Amino acid sequence: MARELGPRGKLCRRLGIPLSRISAKDPDKDPVLRRPYPPGQHGATARVSVSDFAQRLREKQKLKLYYGLLEKQCRSAFLEARKAPGNTGKVLMQLLESRLDALVLRAGLATSIRQARQFVRHGYFQVNGKRADIPSIRLKPGNEVRFLPAHQKLAVVQDAFGRMKSRQVPAYVQVLGEGEGMRFVRLPEREEIPVDVNEPFIVEYYAQRS
Repeated sequence: MARELGPRGKLCRRLGIPLSRISAKDPDKDPVLRRPYPPGQHGATARVSVSDFAQRLREKQKLKLYYGLLEKQCRSAFLEARKAPGNTGKVLMQLLESRLDALVLRAGLATSIRQARQFVRHGYFQVNGKRADIPSIRLKPGNEVRFLPAHQKLAVVQDAFGRMKSRQVPAYVQVLGEGEGMRFVRLPEREEIPVDVNEPFIVEYYAQRS
C-alpha cells in the first residue's frame, strides 16, 4: 500500500503546522516551534507566495498532512463529499474524520496518524467484534473499536496510550476502559474536529480542477 514516508518535520515547517499538534512530539523539541520558518538555506528570509492558487494549494497540503493522505485519496474523498447532501467542506471533514485510523488517533490509542495506520494494518483492532486491517474504512456512529487482547499488552501500545493520556479526547469519541478501545459516538461538528484548515479553499481547489 502506498504511503507518504517523507520527513514530517520539514513538511510541518513549510506549512507552518507544529509537529506536536499532529503527534505526541514534545513541544520543547518541536522543529516548527524552534525554527518557525520554512526549511532550506533561505527559509528564514524567503518570500512567501500569497496568490489565490498558492493559498488553496497550501490548505490542501495541510489537509493531506493531518490525515496522512496521498493525492488520490484526498481527491476521492472530495468527489464523494461533493455528491453528498449538505455543505461539501463540512461533509469532506466528516468523511475523513470517520476513518478508522483518524478515530484511533483521536481516542489517544496511537501517538500519530502514521502509528494509528500501522496498528490497524498489523491487525491490532477489531470493529464490532470483527478484525479490521484497513485504515481507510469509515465507522458509523455506535461502532466500537477494541484492541485484540494480545495486542493491547504490547509495550508499544501501552507506551502510546500513556503518552496520549493527557490529550483532550473530542466529544464524538468515547474511550473504553483504560485504553481498551473506543466508541464512535456521533458524527462530529466542524468546530470539534482538531484540524486547522480552511476547507472552503480545498473545495475551490478541487472544483476548479474537476
